[in-house]
Amino acid sequence: MAKKTTKKRSAKSPDSRKRRSGTRKQVARSGDSDRRRADSARTSHTVETAAAKPVAQLTQSASGAEVIYGKHSVKAVFLKRPQDVEKLIIAGKEEYHSDLIGLANNRDIDTYLLAWPDFIAEGDFGEDDKHQGVMAVVKPREIFLESELHQLANARCVLVLDQVSNPQNLATIIRSAAFFHADALLYMKNRAATPTAEVVRFAVGGAEMIDMYQITNVSQTLDMLKDMGFCVLGMDERGERTLAQHDLSDQVAFVVGAEGEGLRSKTRQYCSDLVRIPGGMQGVESLNAAVATTIALYEFARLGPVDKN
Repeated sequence: MAKKTTKKRSAKSPDSRKRRSGTRKQVARSGDSDRRRADSARTSHTVETAAAKPVAQLTQSASGAEVIYGKHSVKAVFLKRPQDVEKLIIAGKEEYHSDLIGLANNRDIDTYLLAWPDFIAEGDFGEDDKHQGVMAVVKPREIFLESELHQLANARCVLVLDQVSNPQNLATIIRSAAFFHADALLYMKNRAATPTAEVVRFAVGGAEMIDMYQITNVSQTLDMLKDMGFCVLGMDERGERTLAQHDLSDQVAFVVGAEGEGLRSKTRQYCSDLVRIPGGMQGVESLNAAVATTIALYEFARLGPVDKN
């Protein structure tokens, strides 16, 4: 295990006591005094150093970075895009984080060990935030736009979310999409849940493993997907055929509606077909959006043309 320094904290200047603004995801630009102090702390470390005493405002960054928290989510960033990690910040017993410290050392990334009160304050965490004593300052993940949908021309399976607004449902869908090797997830810019830091945490690493596109017009998007050769299947309890009865051997785009309301009427009109999941009874006619999506992805993995193990 790498050595731990005992460098004392330098006195704070009035400028360094400014509070951070914005959300946890959007990190404020640090002032000149903060940058000088952080640079000094980094250069004082030995090559073997993996943990250091707290440095004020560690989550500040000049690159407009975001904060990812939770052990699995942070590890996924190291596995998928380690070049984007700027700092690793941990609390608790150092040996509990030995795997992440090792990943950081391999990339010469600064790691800071903080006391629990400092860690909570640094991350601005509330009682309900399940951070596991781990957060990383990283460059924002790339979110593609509607104008870049042409990149999906060779994709096999994509998800289109029609106003799915529950953050936990979105997180579960992201996790399932990653697990079943979907190529992309398309979510609406307005009136819908978006991949916030909380959603990324709930997705337990899945957000790093799938491309995400932010769209503004679902109908137009579905037309574009059909032009690329996708069979656009709307998940709807009123569908005449089940998933298993449908041909899933070609490119497929599953369209999932909002919690409660399901697919909007206009969205249904732009689907190639509506498919349902068999089951249900009076009073329980449909499934949760995330559960239905997971079943659809499983059916594609089972019946689709490519074995992705």
